[in-house]
Amino acid sequence: MLLIGGGLLIRSFMRLQTVPPGFATDHILSMQVAVNEPKDRNLKPIAQFYEGIAERIMRLPGVKTEGLISALPLTGSVGWGHINVEGYAPPPGQELQVDMRIASDADYFRTMDIPLIKGRFFSGHDTPDSQQLVIVDEKFAKRFWPHVDAVGKHVWFNHPEKPTTIAGVVGVVKQYGLDNDAKIAVYFPSEQHPGNGMYLVVRTSSDPAGLSGAIVREIHAVDPKAVVYDVRTMQERLSNSLAHQRFSTSMLGAFAMFALLLAALGVYGVMSYLVSRSTADIGLRIALGAQPADIFALVVGQGMRLAAIGIAAGLVGALALTRAMANLLFGITSSDALTFSTVALILALVAFAATVIPARRATIVDPMVALREE
Repeated sequence: MLLIGGGLLIRSFMRLQTVPPGFATDHILSMQVAVNEPKDRNLKPIAQFYEGIAERIMRLPGVKTEGLISALPLTGSVGWGHINVEGYAPPPGQELQVDMRIASDADYFRTMDIPLIKGRFFSGHDTPDSQQLVIVDEKFAKRFWPHVDAVGKHVWFNHPEKPTTIAGVVGVVKQYGLDNDAKIAVYFPSEQHPGNGMYLVVRTSSDPAGLSGAIVREIHAVDPKAVVYDVRTMQERLSNSLAHQRFSTSMLGAFAMFALLLAALGVYGVMSYLVSRSTADIGLRIALGAQPADIFALVVGQGMRLAAIGIAAGLVGALALTRAMANLLFGITSSDALTFSTVALILALVAFAATVIPARRATIVDPMVALREE
């Protein structure tokens, strides 16, 4: 039962690791940057601050691209709100909620390697005085416009009289973990909606962690009061997002291997005891002409019959056990036939190996000594 539970978690974890997150994780450093919001609610200084750090960071050796996002994937950051969509009327009494993120221009999407499906990225021309724009993800576009181009369509937020135009469609991002279905999402341009707290992502040509100190110094050179925290590579964030699944798999896997060792020792001990108790019977069989191969087959057959009973009982118990752990699995069912059959085969091989030594010992019993002792 433990082996099947561990096997299911291992296969589930392996499948989870193959899920594409929708963005790149290699050679990317991320950190959260926060500045004080001006008392007069003038957001222009915030936009100038981010422009200033972008210019300085791009001058650093080894930096390829950099970008900003309000809610970085795999950080637990949440941003959502109400939206109205052109041509869609929600059921009475309900409203449509979507993930909302503020992103810098094309640099963020290129830094994170989030593909552009249709349309265009944001640019420096998308200012507060220009047309209000958003970018939606592919899941959003397929839900509301499965057969037509979403670019150029309109959505509404807080001001129904001011429609916002969809400028582009990008790939879907696993925002909350590889095992969670992504919600439909929209991106606002940071030029039009600057935020005083943003995640900075930097793609490098070498080890990203080695540039963290230099990047933080450049940020403080623009604004010494800026707060920089949660500095991690995207590889670290991806690894940390799988920590719960990794722990569950490791713990149950360790218990399963310990149980397998106990099973092997148990079968070996039982068969050794049975052989020692049956020395006279084995000696009599040899004296009557039984060949070593016959004795070997007799002992192994007896051990394998016991193992078969145990395996059958374990399979039945595992069917009940694994239903309780269905919420821990990803991409496979709790009654996965491959796992059940593989574990049964492994146990059979272990049981066979555990009976070989007692069986070989039985084949060399001296019939005269056995009968004399009897």
